[in-house]
Amino acid sequence: MTQTRKRRLLPTGDCFCGCGGEAEVGRWFIQGHDITAAGALRAVEGGLSLPQRLAKAGFGPEHSVVQAAVEEAGWVRCPGCAYAGTPANLAAHTRAGDTPAAGQQAPAPPEPGNEPAEEESAAPGGRVRSGKPAPAAGSAAPVRAPSGAARGRLLPAADDPVWQKVPLDVRQQLRGPAYRLVSPVQGTLKTPESRRLLGAVRAAVRMRMTGAQWHLLLTASREEFGSARSERAGVLYGALEQVAVHVAAAADHEDAARPEEDAAAG
Repeated sequence: MTQTRKRRLLPTGDCFCGCGGEAEVGRWFIQGHDITAAGALRAVEGGLSLPQRLAKAGFGPEHSVVQAAVEEAGWVRCPGCAYAGTPANLAAHTRAGDTPAAGQQAPAPPEPGNEPAEEESAAPGGRVRSGKPAPAAGSAAPVRAPSGAARGRLLPAADDPVWQKVPLDVRQQLRGPAYRLVSPVQGTLKTPESRRLLGAVRAAVRMRMTGAQWHLLLTASREEFGSARSERAGVLYGALEQVAVHVAAAADHEDAARPEEDAAAG
């Protein structure tokens, strides 16, 4: 019997639109070519309208695609209006003063996959810059992980800026195991109850996790990633245990410095 396996995709350095150009390391497309490829794909698929494409993907009035992006893909909502988008887009939205007055319609967010690439300087942990002064680093106390790979260790609070400063090599440590775990998605991660965790794993593949997604990954039990027989789940969980050591050390250092900061403030 011939078995078919889903093709595993990894950035190869070649632009994925097929132009023959060379993309930057870790990128799928040359800048701007993703938008061209998306438009070309729509044309090849028969020019389906947006409602038709949403319905084909299982979304519509009773199943919000925007809410799914918030829950599964790291999007965040504006606290002052109905806008939602990536952390970088939301930061730009608030900086530009685009929050509408009551009764006005919020600007439409970009289509998933067509939004501008997030910059490393985006607001930490998905937070946005508003008119109010940002809290100082370390203003939120670390919390002790109740379970998961970081069980018993201190973790920076979900909104702590330290999550934005997790070194690239630490994020890369998770990228490969995370990609293998969700390519294709199997087992417990396919259940509706695991949608948020699945979104966090996919964010690890993109190496752009919010603080809340870091917390979700580091406090999820081994069984939530897959059965005891799942080698892929075991590899990711082992990588998370190593990452937990790094982030816990940062939290310990921050917690130790807190009394000195409080004394100086007093």
